[in-house]
Amino acid sequence: MRDYIKLIFAIGLIGSLVISCNQPKQEEGKTPLARVHDKFLYLEDIAEMIPNNIPPQDSINKVKSFVDFWVREQALTKTAEINLPEEQKNVASELEKYRMTLLIERYKRKFLAQNLDTVVTSKQISDFYNEHEAEFKLSQSAVKATYIKILRTTPNMGLVRSLYRSDREKDKQELKSYCAEHAAMYDEFNNDWIYFKDLMIEIPLRIDNQENYLKSRDYIEVEDSVYNYLVNIHNYRLIGATSPLVFVEGNIQSMMLNQRKQQLIDNLQTNIYNNMIDKNEIEIFENQ
Repeated sequence: MRDYIKLIFAIGLIGSLVISCNQPKQEEGKTPLARVHDKFLYLEDIAEMIPNNIPPQDSINKVKSFVDFWVREQALTKTAEINLPEEQKNVASELEKYRMTLLIERYKRKFLAQNLDTVVTSKQISDFYNEHEAEFKLSQSAVKATYIKILRTTPNMGLVRSLYRSDREKDKQELKSYCAEHAAMYDEFNNDWIYFKDLMIEIPLRIDNQENYLKSRDYIEVEDSVYNYLVNIHNYRLIGATSPLVFVEGNIQSMMLNQRKQQLIDNLQTNIYNNMIDKNEIEIFENQ
């Protein structure tokens, strides 16, 4: 790879950037690729950036691209140094602030990695939800429902229609057993809440106003050329109502972890401050 790179400079592809005998002195034993004023870019500086297992032409193109980027960046930097007033060229305090910020953030990450309890139990999530229930609002309507997709030619459809509307446990079990044998799909969604729009994806029915629709009926029955689609809506909540726990568990977990992180960092800062005060490593001078 090195020989190919030397070749492109030897034949002058970017030879105008390479040092001549009248230009500033370069480092001995290194192969110059470009110069901007008194700064040089050497082949040795970028050799590790070029993969060894790529075709020679790709290596050449990568080197040319990097050299072009380096030259433009150095040229702009030099121009800025020439044109900016001295007070704007002094970036030492800004660099020190940036250094402090980096050190602090890296230490915080290390401290949290060593000390943060990342286990959030179901009970903790449930307790948090109960304490802040009013803060969680639905962004879309949700239902508890039983959904059946069954062939129109299935025998005893009258019985199915009767059973799926019943609230008696005996009828529910009979329906479940029958659908296990005859239905293309039967789902109670673990007796938990689901978004209404997710349920309706399965059903060939367009609903323009979900709120009015849910308020006006407890059952959905539609059909296409092959299947009957039956839904018993046991309960519903509209947009803006309190969100069921199932939809906000992930958010609650994140909120609780963020609270723990903040508490750990606050305690860390307080403990460091107090320890240094106790050791006389901090002094605050009051100028009279």
